[in-house]
Amino acid sequence: LRTGRKIETDTLLTLAHDVSNIVAVKDAAGDPAETARLIARAPSAFEVYSGDDACTLPLLAVGAVGVISVASHWVGRQMGEMVDAYVEGDVDGARRINAELIPSYDYESSPDAVNPVPTKTMLRVLGLKVGECRPPMGPPPDDSEDRARRVLDGLA
Repeated sequence: LRTGRKIETDTLLTLAHDVSNIVAVKDAAGDPAETARLIARAPSAFEVYSGDDACTLPLLAVGAVGVISVASHWVGRQMGEMVDAYVEGDVDGARRINAELIPSYDYESSPDAVNPVPTKTMLRVLGLKVGECRPPMGPPPDDSEDRARRVLDGLA
């Protein structure tokens, strides 16, 4: 089920409990407290994945199991290391990695370039052949490639 909008927690819980092939949700609602409520009341096998890179670490803290990530197109290794560090109990290490990833999170979407515009620009900077975004997204801002390069240059 893909909605483009938040599904109420009670609805998700009904689906999780009553529909056997609904086993997980990608949570991009940006509300870790509500995610914690969902996880606390969902069946034990039901999984929650962060769908918002910047919320991945907070969602891991309330019981999410991973991330469906935009930034992983260019920071997949680091994102995986952050999740692994958290799962292994190295919260300080996960926080350090998360802090290093903040410029990538910020690059993903801005008022002048919402995702997927920055992502496609980043992929082009990385040498991958990707087309332009379909309308109505429009072209990337003039400085988008320079911004992508600065993000890449800042990665450890």
